[in-house]
Amino acid sequence: MIRILVVALICVSQFAQAQHSWVYFSDKGNLSTDSDNPVNEAYVDSLRKLKIDVIGTSKWFNSACVSGCPTHLEKLSFVTKVEALGRYKITNHSVQSTQKEFQYGNSDWQLEMLKLDSFHRKGFTGKNVTIALFDGGFYKADTVKAFDSLWQNGRIKGYWDFLTEDTTIFWEYDGHGKYVLSIVGANWPDSIMGAAPDANFLLARTEEVNSEKRIEEFAWVKAMEWAADNGADIIHSSLGYSVFDTLEGDYTYADMDGKSTLITRATDTAFSKGIFVTNSAGNSGDDPWHYITAPCDGFHVLCVGSVDSNRRHSVFSSYGPSADGRVKPDVVAMGEGVTYINNQANLKTGNGTSFSGPLIAGFVACLKQAWPNMTNAQIYEAVVQSADRYTDPDTAYGYGLPDILKADSLLREFVSIERLEDITLGIYPIPANDFVNIDAGSTIRRIELVDVNGNSILVKDNIGVQQTSIDLTSVSQGVYVLRLTFMNGHQASRSVTKLRK
Repeated sequence: MIRILVVALICVSQFAQAQHSWVYFSDKGNLSTDSDNPVNEAYVDSLRKLKIDVIGTSKWFNSACVSGCPTHLEKLSFVTKVEALGRYKITNHSVQSTQKEFQYGNSDWQLEMLKLDSFHRKGFTGKNVTIALFDGGFYKADTVKAFDSLWQNGRIKGYWDFLTEDTTIFWEYDGHGKYVLSIVGANWPDSIMGAAPDANFLLARTEEVNSEKRIEEFAWVKAMEWAADNGADIIHSSLGYSVFDTLEGDYTYADMDGKSTLITRATDTAFSKGIFVTNSAGNSGDDPWHYITAPCDGFHVLCVGSVDSNRRHSVFSSYGPSADGRVKPDVVAMGEGVTYINNQANLKTGNGTSFSGPLIAGFVACLKQAWPNMTNAQIYEAVVQSADRYTDPDTAYGYGLPDILKADSLLREFVSIERLEDITLGIYPIPANDFVNIDAGSTIRRIELVDVNGNSILVKDNIGVQQTSIDLTSVSQGVYVLRLTFMNGHQASRSVTKLRK
């Protein structure tokens, strides 16, 4: 009784306003607890019989979202814990518009900085890749000329409002999602071209822009599950969460550790299902919060900061690292003076990591079209290794501005082997300092480290194990290729960067 009273007092003191909670279940009845299996409806019915207002369920987290903070439910045999929803507030949703009208081709430079224009000419435009966009609304995106090809060719694969549980995302709600869609997916010849103009899209409204309700957390998780069920290859969000309304309670920087917030944990599940997650870093660089926001702290989230057209860090772009010291943001793209389509269907320019983020989401989509059999881990590694500050990352630029032509070359290097299909290869840390560890699914016979000029720097023969490490203390800073030969005759190569000597 005392324990329950203390928890209840915590709920009251931290969340004085009406709120929601997660009720986590112990199992899924006769089904395994695999994230694809639904929650046990018998447990949900039991909650309703106890007069609990059940908002919905999450199969990924095996839980129900309910009204209030009913900690007494922890007494139930099928409930493991009751946890108040996380405390969320959008920090990078506003658009700073210059209100300048444009005529033709004004999206050129934002694409050319990433070499996307050259990659498009190679035929890689995101075709057959599905991007799910989470945002605050897509006002009139169903009637804008720049999106005609999306609708006419059936490339809007689905849309849903996870706050109102209907399809009204194109109505009176916010238009920010439409801006994002135009940056990644528009095809308006001589006016604006998206980063991935031939991609497919899923559109989800998860954010209430005029208020900060904890139910948005539930909407976010449900949108991720929906996106996974509907074939998303990439999930991109230009939203971020950190500092909140009065009495809502704030996150601390310590929470940006890749494991504390629910939506960050949800990105791990998405990644395990083969979905690549990109997210805008946030516009808190020049305000008291200063840092990236959740879910950008995720281990498997490509966090995107902003630079101007001269590749200089945008003052508003949020800083890293993650609370546990990982490089964040991961990469940057142009986020100042970015061309987009506004609510009047005119071309405007605006600032924010909300605009650099979709450029990178499109970048990833084009790479995934070119390399459909590559894992997300390999795609991620190619993106960051192609960036211009990869050997000297910092808290403002991360690894820097990526180059899709270099990323393409790196992926080609990753598969420059005789046979790869039977090999599971892990190399870490990337980048490396004194040592690099190798964890392969096949017995290694020989390891060779080669520099960019093709010179052999280090050779180890007759290894005979699947796991080993190599000493790089005598190796100079730079980019190398690690070539492995296995006892079964297979070969593999991997790019490795040495940060310092």
